[in-house]
Amino acid sequence: MALYQYQALETSGKKRTGFIEANDENDAKNKLRDQGLMVSNLTTKASVTSKQNLRGDVLQTFTLQLSQLVNAGVPLYQSLSALEEQYRGEPYHRIILSLCDQLKAGKSLSEALTGYPKSFDRLYCSMIAAGESAGALDVVLEKLSELLTKENKLRKQIITAMIYPGVLAAFSLLIIGMLLGFVVPAIEGIFAGRELNGFTATVINFSHFVKDYWWIYVPVIAALGYFGISRLRSPKGALWLQRTLIKVPIAKTLIVQAAVARFCRTMGTLQIGGLTMIESLRLAREVVGNVVVEEEIQQAETKIIEGSSLGNELMRSKVIPKMVARMLTVGEESGSTVTMLNKIADVYEEDIEKTIDRLMALSQPVILIFMGSVIALVLLAILLPMTDMSSFSM
Repeated sequence: MALYQYQALETSGKKRTGFIEANDENDAKNKLRDQGLMVSNLTTKASVTSKQNLRGDVLQTFTLQLSQLVNAGVPLYQSLSALEEQYRGEPYHRIILSLCDQLKAGKSLSEALTGYPKSFDRLYCSMIAAGESAGALDVVLEKLSELLTKENKLRKQIITAMIYPGVLAAFSLLIIGMLLGFVVPAIEGIFAGRELNGFTATVINFSHFVKDYWWIYVPVIAALGYFGISRLRSPKGALWLQRTLIKVPIAKTLIVQAAVARFCRTMGTLQIGGLTMIESLRLAREVVGNVVVEEEIQQAETKIIEGSSLGNELMRSKVIPKMVARMLTVGEESGSTVTMLNKIADVYEEDIEKTIDRLMALSQPVILIFMGSVIALVLLAILLPMTDMSSFSM
């Protein structure tokens, strides 16, 4: 949808200007006529770009502030108008302005949000719709804010955990490249005219390859990297990566913990928002982040429709931990499913932090040992000929 800036006259003759989202110019004019406006000027604005979407911390802050205003008793339209005034000049201001215009035109908030799927996903829109239908929009907004806060915290923890090992690995590769590309060729003249052992000769020949043929292997590595990343970003590549990673022991632990935490936190929030068990399952399984876990939940969903319980079905899963199923069973039997879902999410979010800390503690010595081993091998290749005194000409 494109954004249009309009100038129009109300039935009373008063001038009015604003913005409206529409599929095309005729659609924009029809929408304005439905509002009782006579259009005098209509200007096309650029469509929403990726930088103008509400994501991450921006979406979290927007939801939190809207929740606070609504919980304070401020009407929804006035709450959005206050945020629109606050965010003027920001890239995502046009989306908030469009929401205000659509609410003023008589649309519900959930209907207005569906026009921006890259900012407000199905989960967000469904929860808002459930809150509107149940008359508990303030509660839903508060729970959505808490959910987004938890998700952003988890995402930042994972990114932060990857920075230090990544920098250390890049530095290690740089040191090794300098040794093979500059240091070894620079001291090769010491061994001129002498017969070298096989190990030293191999290291020197490899250093020649690193120095002399970089114009071949660097573009090849870059092309392979680009091709690999492109394939992994495709739907088939992403599915293959998800199915492969969950078979790797350490990666499996982290993936399952993150999936269970997201699933339970989302399920609990949706249940509080007033959605049914089946609707909650359908939305919650889309945020787990792994196709294998999603398939397990989908199978459980099918059985629940037939009359089974979530705890009993997850007990049969080969991926989801048995503790999750047992805790859910207890919650279902005691009528405290929502409370138990949130407790499970709390437990696994703590486990994720511990797992990330262990991975960081493990990755650092592994990278250092690898770098030290390569440097030691290069130094050994240089020192070995020097220990053979008979190879020096008198």
